[in-house]
Amino acid sequence: KVTLYEKDNRLGGLLNIATIPPYKEELGNFLGYLTRQMKKHGVKVRLGEEFTEATLKRDKPEVVVLATGRTTPDPDIPGIEKDNVVSFTDALNGAKEIGYRVLIIGGGKIGCEVAEFLNKKGKQVTVFEKLPKVIRDIGPTTRFSVMMRLKASGIKLETNARVVRIAENGVEVERNGAREFFKGDTVVLATGSKSNDKLAKQLEGKISVPLYHVGDCSEPNW
Repeated sequence: KVTLYEKDNRLGGLLNIATIPPYKEELGNFLGYLTRQMKKHGVKVRLGEEFTEATLKRDKPEVVVLATGRTTPDPDIPGIEKDNVVSFTDALNGAKEIGYRVLIIGGGKIGCEVAEFLNKKGKQVTVFEKLPKVIRDIGPTTRFSVMMRLKASGIKLETNARVVRIAENGVEVERNGAREFFKGDTVVLATGSKSNDKLAKQLEGKISVPLYHVGDCSEPNW
């Protein structure tokens, strides 16, 4: 007998964001499939309800499974608080206005997906990755295909490039001991994430039933 608590008013969490970039639309079918399966098996879904210590006392579950996802903490870069800085989620869902020249900090899978998305919107996009290669977090076959698309689209990939300062009109980058300034209108953060353990810490020492961590709250992934 399973009850699913979701603090937002729709199911899916970051899966709703993951379906937005190009070539990822079919992930939406997976969310629809999971939703139908829950209904088929009688899972009780409580939307707009956050699981808390009070919920634990009220509903008295015999097992608790945490699938609270991940958070995306801001990197320690001077200027991170400026108005021209947006998160990758806000860049994808349209929550913030994006200028023409876009500078993306983070060249992993997420950063490059956001780059493709904004490029198709007609933006001029540059990706900064502090490591020697971009999108190291996907398999080699998929990486080859994505790299071909990125190069063909004209997206600029700046590797070994660590952003050390954000200004109103761009970013300062350190590479090979030298510094260079890149002009831009909007800076998008795609610098990684960490497990969301807020609820786990709240329940620590207050729960006597088995407690499991699954998904991104166990180990962050896309």
